[in-house]
Amino acid sequence: MKKYIYLAAVVLAFALTSCEDELTQLPLSQRTIENFYLTQSDFVQARNATYSVAFHGAGTYGYANRLMNLSETRSDNLYATTTASREWEGINSFYTNISTNTYVKEAYTSNYNAIYKANQLLEKLAEKGDLVFTNPADKTAMVAEARFLRAFCYFDLIRWFGKVPLIDKTMSASEVSKIPRTAVTDIYNLIISDLEQAIPDLSPSYDAANYGRVSKYGAKALLGLVYMTRSSPTYGIDGATLGLNEWDKAYQQLNDIKLSGLYALGTDYANIFKVEGLTNKENVLTIPYTQSLPSAVGGNFMVEVGYEPYFASVNLSAQGSLEAKPVSTEFVNKFAANDARKTFGIATSYTVASGTYKGSYTLPVFKKYIDPARYGNGREDWGVDFMVIRYTDVLMLMAECTLHGGGGSQSEVDIIVNQVRQRAGVLELAVNITLDQLFAERRKEFFSEGSRWFDLIRSGKAVETMNAWKAVEDKDGKIRTIDNNALIYPIPLQEILAVPGLYNQNLGYD
Repeated sequence: MKKYIYLAAVVLAFALTSCEDELTQLPLSQRTIENFYLTQSDFVQARNATYSVAFHGAGTYGYANRLMNLSETRSDNLYATTTASREWEGINSFYTNISTNTYVKEAYTSNYNAIYKANQLLEKLAEKGDLVFTNPADKTAMVAEARFLRAFCYFDLIRWFGKVPLIDKTMSASEVSKIPRTAVTDIYNLIISDLEQAIPDLSPSYDAANYGRVSKYGAKALLGLVYMTRSSPTYGIDGATLGLNEWDKAYQQLNDIKLSGLYALGTDYANIFKVEGLTNKENVLTIPYTQSLPSAVGGNFMVEVGYEPYFASVNLSAQGSLEAKPVSTEFVNKFAANDARKTFGIATSYTVASGTYKGSYTLPVFKKYIDPARYGNGREDWGVDFMVIRYTDVLMLMAECTLHGGGGSQSEVDIIVNQVRQRAGVLELAVNITLDQLFAERRKEFFSEGSRWFDLIRSGKAVETMNAWKAVEDKDGKIRTIDNNALIYPIPLQEILAVPGLYNQNLGYD
């Protein structure tokens, strides 16, 4: 189980590519390339390294950490202001001088490092694959996985930054220095092409030893979300929403997942986040983490929205979360008293019996992914898997498509939302659910999973919602009133300065 992650951790030390923090796209030395891609095992290790950088990042942060820092912290779920100088303060408060922010920089460089690996793997498969692979189907499947990972990273990039350079082959630094930022429509063309070519060649499912590799239905889920994002209202900026009407295309991809019969709604909300592997039928696309094993990769994404006193209250060692990112009061008040999602996922009162943090606390903080039973040997050694897309998400995204006229019926929307609510213990039935009500339910269902910021943008009401929330929540006036320019992040300053005049900064940023 989680075998590819173990291998990936080893391969990262092999230095298949440069992991510098610039978009160099430098190729390997000729000797290293030719000496490495000689066996099928070499290709497997290269594929695993691509997964590892795409999902776990090129440094301290991975994809899950990125969602906690750039989506949850940016959204109305958290009121993460601070009296100290913290990297996340500028994210939460919509500062305009965050082009050197660590989290912004990581999102850019990690994705391009993974894209470089995917490009190189695709090129080597084309060059040597037929000579190396004894079973042509294995080569075909690996090509599909590499295409998926490249599409995954480019979709992540355009949702954060809008226009970015399109690089679909390995390049030298001098070659990259001539590539300007590319129109989002052109990047979408590559994303959709990669996913459409990958899906037929991906396995519908895997055994336990290959858990974590992307399946046909994980790729369909991503493609559905791509179509939904393209179709969402545009804000007049160079972002990922284009105002296209492709809700039917999205619905078709998501409905294929439902029709596969491989997935099911978890019957107990808490168990969705406690049960891992093939037995959890909510897992559509998941990033595995395993603690305390040789060559394992543990996670720490839950630390990003945690709080030291809460960790101490459940007898865990220091995690470095010295300042809280409190759940916003406005959000806490949205839940019904008996809602299991609040009970399981938000700590509203907790006590530390002794030590540095002795005392009682009522500052609400997220605890959804904090499971002491899966804690290892330190703050970066949690064995808690991260669900990128789970089956509940697939069904609720289908409902969103339906409400945009993409397929299905109003009664099906009502059934989906009421199933989700009833699982949480909210027994009052809702009828004729609107888009606004659907997004409100998604907020309660998927908090601390990194989807809220993207939900806000797809709603077409991100600016309106955030400014209205600020008026209620931000009594101290720490958060900036925003306009449409705040809906994407700045291009990292290092990229702007690398080749003066090649890139223009996104509007609204210093």
